[in-house]
Amino acid sequence: MVVDVFREADGRLQGVLETSDGRRDSFASTLDLLRLLEGLELTSDPGSVAQPEPSRGQEPGAEVNHG
Repeated sequence: MVVDVFREADGRLQGVLETSDGRRDSFASTLDLLRLLEGLELTSDPGSVAQPEPSRGQEPGAEVNHG
């Protein structure tokens, strides 16, 4: 997704949102942009896998001794 955003002299945002399938939607205010973003069906990027967070009280990679 690519979002081109421009600020008008009066402070309003306007621009164009282009999706990976080639669809282009223009917006003339922040609310318009939020509505466009809300209508998108996003999928997660298969190349970015979320890493599990370490348990509280443990440093990443720390061994636990139970005995």
